[in-house]
Amino acid sequence: MKVESEEGLKRRDFLANVVLAAAGLLALGGFAARFFAFLYPDVPPEKTLEVPVIARDQIPPNGGVVVNLPVGHVAILDVNGEVRAFSAVCTHLGCLITWQPTADHVWYCPCHKGKYDREGHVVSGPPPRPLTRYPVAVRDGRVYVTLKVRQPMESA
Repeated sequence: MKVESEEGLKRRDFLANVVLAAAGLLALGGFAARFFAFLYPDVPPEKTLEVPVIARDQIPPNGGVVVNLPVGHVAILDVNGEVRAFSAVCTHLGCLITWQPTADHVWYCPCHKGKYDREGHVVSGPPPRPLTRYPVAVRDGRVYVTLKVRQPMESA
């Protein structure tokens, strides 16, 4: 039976500690890289697009309709012949709003009973801010809405 010297044990312990420290640093570096990628993601630039949304005659007089587009959900409203467009996403928790053809003519969020008026302002409920309003153009019987979108980045 061979008896190891104290120097041999110290050397073995030192090498084990070096290997453990290197593995720990690599793990910490990987975690830090993921953490900073989460904090500072690669975000594609915003682009402004004018999107054809709906035919003008499909909007009921003094009424509203929600249109689902590939670039988002848009609420279109006719107010005495004037066409208005808003984001159809409730500012509370992101549910889709619907038009309520009642006496007060409001956009209604069925999730938590939030209500918005014809200007997109909060009337009642928990929504913290008004609906986002979009620029609108009516040409050749079609309604066009100008939206800001982020197109997915191409993978390398």
